Amino acid sequence: MTTNGAILQVNQSSAPMTIDARLAIGANFSSYSLSGTGTSDTQSTTIDQWSNETTQFVRTAADGQTNYRVIDGHDDRLATLSSVEEFLAAGDFEVANETSPDGTVVLTADSASPSRSSIGEVESFDGRLVVDTSGQIQDLSVTATRDDETVTYRYELDQAGVESVPKPEWVNEVPPGASVQAQLSIDVENGSYLTLEHTEGDVVPSATTIRVESNGTTDTVGLDSSLSAGDTRYVYFDASAQELRVSADRPSQGIVSPVTSPVSVRIVTEGGAVLNSGSMSWGSASASESSAGSSSGSMSTESASATAQPTP
Repeated sequence: MTTNGAILQVNQSSAPMTIDARLAIGANFSSYSLSGTGTSDTQSTTIDQWSNETTQFVRTAADGQTNYRVIDGHDDRLATLSSVEEFLAAGDFEVANETSPDGTVVLTADSASPSRSSIGEVESFDGRLVVDTSGQIQDLSVTATRDDETVTYRYELDQAGVESVPKPEWVNEVPPGASVQAQLSIDVENGSYLTLEHTEGDVVPSATTIRVESNGTTDTVGLDSSLSAGDTRYVYFDASAQELRVSADRPSQGIVSPVTSPVSVRIVTEGGAVLNSGSMSWGSASASESSAGSSSGSMSTESASATAQPTP
């Protein structure tokens, strides 16, 4: 597929998420696009991704909010198709018929050998695989049960031979600041305030805003200055003004209205690009620790913004 290009559909369903995706790959892996929807009992998230040989553009939408990211580099592996490798390796596939008039061969499997893949112990396995005479997969469908959970998977080749994948119109909507690449870590200290640490990456511009939801209150504050790798800021609710504040100095306990578990944090650039979005909670024991340490809940860019930086 990466040599000649292809367009395919991937559908996967298991608790608690159902994923429907369309993947288009340009010849020699010069470009690709991914469009899909992930649906759970509580939320539906759509994702669009397009990449050329140097840059990845990502758009995600959930709960009425649309986020954009621009990521340097080009993935050399299509992780969306990792399940194909796992199921093919695990299934005990055997030829079900000779080559049909359309030049395809059907293989089926009603058992699996999990030791050959990473899917774990399988209680039941039912697979059907269609390949052409060159060995290219045309269709793969699997229903498997593991740990009392049923997983269904479908891979279908819609088109073989795609020269290139054109840039979609939505890429022109990507806001300024979406290309900021920064690793941000957030912790709760002393059960009272947040520490925001820039661990590595680009400078975060001063126009970036921080929104915190805690104590039944939601407020937003702008960075007091740009944030470089190694910098730390303290984010807290001012007890007297009942407003969110940010400071380069650790606040004294007397001026802070303590945050309570759980707390949600969202960090957004002026152009609307989300650098960090997530929530955390902690127990009363950890919340009573001294300010020298952080409480048990912590949040980093990788974990909190996973939906904003998917891998195709």
